[in-house]
Amino acid sequence: MRVKIITALAALAVAGAAPAAAGAAKDPVIRTAHLPNCGGDYFMPCKGAPWHLYLRDGRWVKFPDAARYATEADGSRADEVEDGPAPFQVSGDGSTIAYVRARDGRVVVKRWPGGKATVLPAYGKGVGTKYIELQLSPDGSRLLVAYPEAAKKRPGLVVDAADGTTLATIPAGDVPMGFSADGDEVLATRQKSDNTVELIAHSLGGEPVADTPPQVVVSIHASLALAADGHTVLVLLPTTDKRPEQVRAYDLQARGWAGKAKAIKLKPATQGLGWGPRGRLELYRGDGSDEEGRWTTWVYALDAATGAIKQLDKYTIFAGVPKKR
Repeated sequence: MRVKIITALAALAVAGAAPAAAGAAKDPVIRTAHLPNCGGDYFMPCKGAPWHLYLRDGRWVKFPDAARYATEADGSRADEVEDGPAPFQVSGDGSTIAYVRARDGRVVVKRWPGGKATVLPAYGKGVGTKYIELQLSPDGSRLLVAYPEAAKKRPGLVVDAADGTTLATIPAGDVPMGFSADGDEVLATRQKSDNTVELIAHSLGGEPVADTPPQVVVSIHASLALAADGHTVLVLLPTTDKRPEQVRAYDLQARGWAGKAKAIKLKPATQGLGWGPRGRLELYRGDGSDEEGRWTTWVYALDAATGAIKQLDKYTIFAGVPKKR
């Protein structure tokens, strides 16, 4: 099992958006959060090593306030051979972190550096932090708490990161995939009784604003990103023997593809889509292994209208405790 690397992505304009002026969007402050792994090809936190924040300027900052181990429902430590660390999330613009507090299991959202912390309930209590998922909106202003792996289905919660107010609930059984570019909707999948999968965009009011059973989208295991309009889904179509990787838009309201697919000229690897500063679309690529003791991440600007990419960042995480610079 590869250790999760939570990537703070950089910037890019989506299809139809006006291009930003050079230097208009700032680089992320935090690239990623990393818990050192000393277990080789399975995850085992290094003894005494806390979470670290890896900053854009190359510095590593210790973050001992965050819980290292995921827990079971009774609060005991999850099996380290099969399970990863406690949840820890970095917003797409690199400004905000969300994590489980070590001393009491409460979830904390904090602007970084120097921002005020919002302390939320211990959402993993009685469930286990192994079974909760934290997702931040691209600007870090909202937090999604979901339970996709819990034994008993529970509704997801969208919480205001500034004051802890619950803004919306996501129906139990829906599996959230992430926020839209502006954080006003949540994209989710729903398993139907006929074994098809429905793709739904929920507004913060909780009601679906768009839905469709696009098996052509879901069945290909594509990476998806919901645009700010709440119904346009950018789809990363994987490479096949007959075509290169492509990006294409799918309209949930029209229930069909919007425009033609655009080829992406990039060597295949582990890749995904996400939203960075100011609602900008990003493509990230990862390569490495636990056996090699490293994982390299590339971050690209992706123009969904043309398929053009521009490298914005590249960094490598090595197993074990990060070295000081």
